[in-house]
Amino acid sequence: MRHISIKWRMTLWFTVVMVTISALVLVFVMLMNRNSVTRPPEAQVVYMVQRNADDLEFDHGNWDFSDVEFYGHGVYTEIYDEDGRLLGGAGPAAVTEQMPFSDEGLRTVTGSDGGRYYVYDRALNVGGATVWVRGTIDSAARESVMDVIVPLAWALLPGLVVVSALGGWLISSLSFKPMEKVIAAAESISGGDDLSKRIGLPRGKSEINRLAGAFDDMFDRLERSFKAETQFTSDASHELRTPVTVILAECDTLERTRPTAEDYQEGVGVIRRQAQQMSRLIGQLLHITRLEQGTQKTYMERADLSALAEAVCEQQRLIAPAGTELTLDAPDPVEVQADVLLMTRVLNNLIANAFRYGKDGGHVSVTVRRENGWAVLAVRDDGIGIAPEQQERIWQRFYQVDSARSGGEGTGLGLYMVRQIARLHGGTAEVDSAPGQGSTFTVRIPAHRK
Repeated sequence: MRHISIKWRMTLWFTVVMVTISALVLVFVMLMNRNSVTRPPEAQVVYMVQRNADDLEFDHGNWDFSDVEFYGHGVYTEIYDEDGRLLGGAGPAAVTEQMPFSDEGLRTVTGSDGGRYYVYDRALNVGGATVWVRGTIDSAARESVMDVIVPLAWALLPGLVVVSALGGWLISSLSFKPMEKVIAAAESISGGDDLSKRIGLPRGKSEINRLAGAFDDMFDRLERSFKAETQFTSDASHELRTPVTVILAECDTLERTRPTAEDYQEGVGVIRRQAQQMSRLIGQLLHITRLEQGTQKTYMERADLSALAEAVCEQQRLIAPAGTELTLDAPDPVEVQADVLLMTRVLNNLIANAFRYGKDGGHVSVTVRRENGWAVLAVRDDGIGIAPEQQERIWQRFYQVDSARSGGEGTGLGLYMVRQIARLHGGTAEVDSAPGQGSTFTVRIPAHRK
């Protein structure tokens, strides 16, 4: 049984149930009509005459026929007085011959239609009055029950079984047809043929539609995971190639030559810087991958963006390039619902970017304000600026306007991460810049409603 498909199990179940129900109905009908089915016409006419005779009542000189069944189970019942006058009931229309009354038993008469009829009389004496109870039945009356009910039941039973089997198979096939799409999509993805394959059933309340929706959501996450893995591998292998090459070359140089203490210290410094660069790059790639996959744990809380900017600026002033001034313009509290650590990273990235590409001894300003329901964070520098054709490209992975200005410290991921974090908070990140006039980076996220 375990090797039979669900469709055939349901079909078999419907068939068995219908066979059982049909058999029970047939047994019930035969039991209810037991007397009619098992009693031949000769016995049936005798039985009905005797029963009607028992139901006759003589009350205060009058006969009461209210309980008499003048026609039942194929038997015509007539009641006559002792002079042969009809008191109640009627015989079959085909029997016109008036037979004399007799207590000698069952007699046979031929009707005008050529049929044979059985006639049975019984005399009843009550209170000194005599009446005759006559019953007449067609000799073919057995066919009206046995040859109709039973053949009809046997004819309908196979038909009902076939209809129930076909109906069960049709219903199960239609019900489980969407499962074929689920199986095909799952097999396609498990084989690695097409990760973009989807079941595509409309969302609904039925179990199969909900299952298909859950599978589609799972396939979406699976596809994103594979793409993220591929992207991470590609980015890491591409960006780590240079620092690894530098480290290996420096190690080879130190091994082939007899370095002085100064050469050795310089070589170790190069290796350390490249390793630190690799560490920063891997950390940022992992963080970006988690943001894109939605696996980055966020702790949204009510926070004051102005107070957060003040704390970050105090830390950044300690590492600001010599002669560079960092100012903050945040006179009023601006409350937001945000992840404080992620917003701190946004501020650090934008300020570090302004230090890196600002002019020597320049000025970097940070502004926080509330504007039309938005919390606006702007970081401006007076550095080299960005050409219009490059302003959209700076948000891409690993793109740097002037890599020489970064001194090998930049990874080209800072601004990409800023935009991703802004989108995670339901906001935007934009730049306004012109060559030689500096740049202003603006992040907008929804402000907390008062």
